Amino acid sequence: MKIFQKTWVAWIITAAMIVGAVGIGLSKGSSSAAPAPSGLDDSLSTGAYERWIGDFAGVLSQNEEEQICLYNANWDKRYGSIIVVETLANTPNTSLEEYTYDRAEEFELGAYDGYLTIDPQSGDAYFAVGMDYPLSDSEVGVYLSQYLYDNVAAGEYGQGVLTLFAALNQYYLDNYGDGSASAVYAQSGEASGIWGWIMLLIIILVIATIADHLRYASYRQRYYGVPNPPVVFRPILFWHGPAYGWYRRRWRRPPPPPPPRGPEGPGGPGSFGGGPSGFGSNSRPGGSSSRSSSGFRGGGFSGSGFGGSRGGSSGGFRGGGFSGGSFGGSRGGGGSFRGGGFGGSRGGGFGGGRGGGFGR
Repeated sequence: MKIFQKTWVAWIITAAMIVGAVGIGLSKGSSSAAPAPSGLDDSLSTGAYERWIGDFAGVLSQNEEEQICLYNANWDKRYGSIIVVETLANTPNTSLEEYTYDRAEEFELGAYDGYLTIDPQSGDAYFAVGMDYPLSDSEVGVYLSQYLYDNVAAGEYGQGVLTLFAALNQYYLDNYGDGSASAVYAQSGEASGIWGWIMLLIIILVIATIADHLRYASYRQRYYGVPNPPVVFRPILFWHGPAYGWYRRRWRRPPPPPPPRGPEGPGGPGSFGGGPSGFGSNSRPGGSSSRSSSGFRGGGFSGSGFGGSRGGSSGGFRGGGFSGGSFGGSRGGGGSFRGGGFGGSRGGGFGGGRGGGFGR
């Protein structure tokens, strides 16, 4: 057809072919790319988590680093956990396991954190995890073998990291949900801790009050009625002192003595019937007496208490972390996973001997 012989038509067809080729290439690349993050909140800010990636070998793309940061942002918010990723430009002089632990301790990661080191030159990788990380040592090795090893062997390091992260994220979701239940548990645990302290305070006050009551009873028995006792009563609780009502209600004046008693029988001494003759008198024998008594009632005391407290902690680490001038820094975050750790600002000591790896 003559229309295809025109120059502008040839240019249009050429441009369409170029666009089609680019589209086919992109589709193939996307089909082999790492799985897109699922079950993540992509509205979270990820800028603060860039410091936990050290791509010294230059094998991670910008998109892969952004997805790694998104995983860490979600894990940090939901579970208080992050995983540091480092790719090595040169194989270290020590073993990769020892190198990973040393770096993790330098970064002072927490007990629920992890540290992943990849050495592209040797094709090795090691994943060190904290002492309270939810995966056991054997499970760490299984995850590395299933989700990371083949990609590292094929030189697809970024895809391997994201495949491993996707599997770990699914583990989190299956076992801990999206973190909401953990937040509720953390809040209830905090409330229980506050009530525990309140109950403990009540018990202490009750015990101190009982002790003051017993001490005061002994003091009063010894010095009651003494105008100026040589010893001042010093209570455990200040409001039980002499200047307060608790003390004054119990320290009363002695009761007045009873009045003298009258004669025991009728008439006076040496008389029977009254007058001088002693007979026929109009006087009536008789007499009366009255008794009166007075006294006091001391105050009383009773009390009861109840309560208890609970708590627990765990610490330590099974993995390592980044160091120094290349990347890293402090970070905050929290969730139900937060606890002990590698050491320093993120928790207690990292420990050692926990993690997994593989090599050629």
